[in-house]
Formats: sequence, C-alpha cells, structure tokens
Amino acid sequence: MRLNDAVHDVTGEVFREGWSRIRGSMQGLHVAKQRQLIRAAAGHRAAVFKAIRGGGTHSKSELSNQLGYLTTKSTHIVDSSGFLDGKAKLDNKEIKELTERFAKRWSAGFKPKLGQTTHMLLSYPIGTRGEDVRDITANVAERFFQTDEGHFDYIIAVHEDRAHPHAHIVLNRRSQEGEFFFLGRDHRFNYDDFRLAMVEEAEKYGVRLEATRRLDRGVVHYPPRTREVYAAKEEDRAAEPRPRVGADLERALAEIANTRTVFHALATEASREARDDISHALFRAGELLAQGGKLNLQGDVYMAEEQSFDELRTRYADQVARVQGMIAEKPETERPRLERSLNEIQARLAHMQPLGLRSVTLTERPSDGGVYSEANIDRDQLVRLQEPDVRAQIDTALRGTGIRSSVVIARMETGAQNAALERQWIADDLARVAEADGLNLERRDDLETAREALNRAHVQLGITLERNEVLRVDGVIDAERDALLTDRAVSETARGAAEVDRGTTLDPELRRVLDHERAGEMTAPFVDLEQRLAYREAVERELDAEQIERLRDGDVDVLREQVSDRLDRLYAAKVYLQSDEATANSEAARAVVEEIADREYELQRADLTDGERVRGETH
Repeated sequence: MRLNDAVHDVTGEVFREGWSRIRGSMQGLHVAKQRQLIRAAAGHRAAVFKAIRGGGTHSKSELSNQLGYLTTKSTHIVDSSGFLDGKAKLDNKEIKELTERFAKRWSAGFKPKLGQTTHMLLSYPIGTRGEDVRDITANVAERFFQTDEGHFDYIIAVHEDRAHPHAHIVLNRRSQEGEFFFLGRDHRFNYDDFRLAMVEEAEKYGVRLEATRRLDRGVVHYPPRTREVYAAKEEDRAAEPRPRVGADLERALAEIANTRTVFHALATEASREARDDISHALFRAGELLAQGGKLNLQGDVYMAEEQSFDELRTRYADQVARVQGMIAEKPETERPRLERSLNEIQARLAHMQPLGLRSVTLTERPSDGGVYSEANIDRDQLVRLQEPDVRAQIDTALRGTGIRSSVVIARMETGAQNAALERQWIADDLARVAEADGLNLERRDDLETAREALNRAHVQLGITLERNEVLRVDGVIDAERDALLTDRAVSETARGAAEVDRGTTLDPELRRVLDHERAGEMTAPFVDLEQRLAYREAVERELDAEQIERLRDGDVDVLREQVSDRLDRLYAAKVYLQSDEATANSEAARAVVEEIADREYELQRADLTDGERVRGETH
C-alpha cells in the first residue's frame, strides 16, 4: 500500500488506541483526567456507572416485571415527572401506571435491538447515606435527561440491601422531543461524562469520588463475570478476575507504566516552580484570548499563595478550553496560526503532561516527509502555493476528501514545529474525510476507509509539492514509489488491494469458517470429521508447538499473523477449541465465547446507533 509517513504514523496510532482517545489527547483534553488521578491518589473511591447489559426492555410485560423487581426492594424513589417522588416503594397499581406512561411514547413498529428502555446502575462507597445516594443520582439524571436539548422520562430506585448502596435508573429511551437515547464515546451521552457528573454532584454532599479507569488504578485484569462472583460467594472465596493475555496484556501493562509516569509528573507539578510555570502559561493563554477579542487583560495573572494546586490546574484547563473555543469560532484559514500559538504554550508545560501520555510529542520533531512538517517545508518557496497551476494540483489531490486547499495552504504557511501539532492537523484532516463520506471513526471498517482516502490525498500532495520544490521530500515510503508514479489516477483503494492480498494468503478452509461465523449461522461449521481435521490443520500449519499450546489456553493473538481482526481471531479460536473434545468445554473456550459476546454486543450497539440515525430516530 502506498503510504505517506506522517499520515501512517497518526492513523496507525488511531487504529491501536481508538479515535476518541487519540483525538481527545491531541486536543489537550487530558487535564480533566489528571484531576481525577489526583483524587484517586488522595484515596477517593471510584465512581461506578454502567449500563446493564441486556437490561433494556422490549415490551410492557418486560418493563412491568423489571419495575416490579426494582421498585419493591427500594428505599427511595425519584420520578422524573414528580408524581412518585418521596415514596420508598411502588405498589402494583403504581407500577402498572408507570409502565403505561412509558409505553405511550414508544413508536408503533419500531423495535430497537437494545430495547425501548435502558437500565443504568450508579454505585457508591460503603457508608454513603441512602438520602445522599438519592439526591446525587437525581442531580446526575436531571443534568443529562432534563435539559434544553431533551426531556427523557425515568424512574430512580435506590437500593441499600448490599454493602455498597446503589441506584437503578430505568430510562424511557424516547424523549419528548423524539430523540432516542444511546451511550456512545463521541455522543453527549457517554460513560466518562456520567462518571464525572457523579464526582461533581457527590462533592456537594461530602461524598468523595474519582472517575479513573481500572487501568489508571493499576488493575491489570478484567472484572470477574457475574456467574463467577456468585460462584465465589457460594464457595466462600475471592472471585477470580478475567485475565488479559497476549497483546492485550502487554498494552495494559504499558498503559499502567505510563500512568505511573503521569503520577510522577503530577508530583513534580506540586512544586512551587511548577506552579510558576502554570501561572506563566495562564498569562500566555490570556494573551492569546485577548488577541482573539474574547478577553480583556488587566495586567499579569498572579497566583495567590492560598490557591490549591488543583484550583490552579483547573484555571489552566478552563483557560485552554476557552482558547480552543475561540479558535474554533475563527475562519478556518486563521486557525493554524492560533493553534500553533496554543501549541507553544502547551510545549512549555510538556513536562507536566498537558496532552497526557502523548505529551512527549510536544518535544519531538515533526516528521521528515509530512506535508505540514516545518522541517520539510522550504519557506522560500511558499509563494509558489499561490500560483494557479500549483493551486489547481492541490485542489485535484484533495478532491472529494472534504479538506479545503486553503486550509492546507494556511497550515503549510504556518508550519508544524513539533510532532504534536503535525498530528493534530492530520487528525483533523481524518475527521474531515470521515464527515465528507459519512463515516464513523469509532468503527474499524469506516476508520480504515477514511485512513486510506486521507493517505491517498497526502501521498499525491507530497509528490505534487515536492515536484514544485515547496517540500524537500514527498514523504512517500520508497518501496511503493514506482507503483505510485505509474498509478496517477490513484483509483484503486488500499482496502481493496489488502482484501485481494488476504484472499490469496488466507487458507481457504480458515476463510470458509470465518465467513460462516461472521454470518451468524446456527449450524455447525463442519459436516464431517474430515472437514474438522482439515480446519485444525489449517490453523496449526503456521504455529509452532508453544503457540498451539497457548491457543489451547485461549490466547487468540497467536493467530495474529494469519488473521488481523481481533473478532475474527476470536471466531477462529472458538471453532478450533470446540472442534476438540478436550478443549470444547474448557475455561479457555468459555472465555473466548464470552469475549465474542461482548464484542458482538458493542458492534450491535454501534449498528443500532447508525441504523437509528438513518431512520431519523436520533439527532
């Protein structure tokens, strides 16, 4: 595949880490997470918020049964309409009326896969008073579900029958305005925002929470399955977590190590010198705001001695957010200069991790061959970008991508002085490609499609601008240079080429089984013993004895060389394990099947989100 080195670096990282995480860190949104790390270090308890898998109800009878369980074991009830507020429990008549109230808002003939309702759980530390659980949860629910953007109907039931008091929210997914609720990373309803809201609302009642993830707290493995929790309780033992294995384990350990680095950086920040650095950054950010017409400065920004370190960081984060908002309101061609100024401010605080674990990019050189790299741009030749024939070639390279040539030119005239700014601009290009083609960058296939379109555009830009001597090098990986020069039309997508390549190298029997599993066929993938043995041979052919043993123990990543997609590897491993009586009912086989169920559930939720958008059910 023809590659531009800078685009390849950024989009490869997006593939590994996910669009939301990469985009957020590039925008400098890591300060909020660091505040939560500080709270965790102080010993605050984790805020627990989750949507109950399979908790959505599809009919009035299902909803009535669920409400019957939740509202007859409760100690406090909160009703979005106010009718049932103040009650401890509901009787059968009230449950029936509530069920009818919810059902009136359901659309006839519309049957969402995840149900007409969503069941959410908010759990609090041992010792939290039931009244506080009620009020905190009510405030969180009101913050999200009773806004100018939408009014959703819900019921809250507080339970105190376990050590950790908790609140159940049953939400009618259809709002008064017709919006359909779902949880998504880039949506206004997302897990992180709910947990942060829990932290903020709990603080008002003296309940100290923090919103870190398990990995941030050094927890390596996944939590145990529900059935394991009950089994452990029955056997009076500790529940066993679900172990991470292979590459998943390596990534987890690396992330924990990086979080340790962040904690060390936070410790450094608490020094007086670091506070001075932040004060200076606040002043610089204020200057930048003033240039944008948003803030009138009244002298220097001084830090009072009584200001806490956390308060100072909050001021800095708020100031950065305001600068980013100001930049977003500017015409696109004016943004690069301001983005570079903000980047320079953040680079001065690189040792304080303003971009999280990617703060190192603030001190790294930009790429050697990137279109936006200051190191690759011949500033004496920038005037050529205004020549009609050069501009026409740029327009041709960007045609259909959603990326404006005037923006590319403005960025080149500004130049990215470090890897962080270069990656930020490339990530923005990726977002524009996705928007132009209606792609969801949280979905792997869509991300790959957008990645290839962006790569083709930057490859052609690099060659065009290198020939016109604006760039010193074109950034194209040399192994494919000849192919690029002979394929000027750039009509064949890299994905198509990759599929052809996979089609010629993947064993036919393995491909057949994967197609069978993807289709969700209920029949067995083998018709006889010969076919089963042929499949096992196909899987084992590329593995050594140690890898085969690891596969039998459930390590699906030994198939990485044969199968690139994680879900496909799980499918292949499941069929392999189930094809042998010795492993068919093993713990490894069960773990693989459970992960398949989890991943298929996430895909189903993504499909529902997209499908409901198509039908106009969300906006």
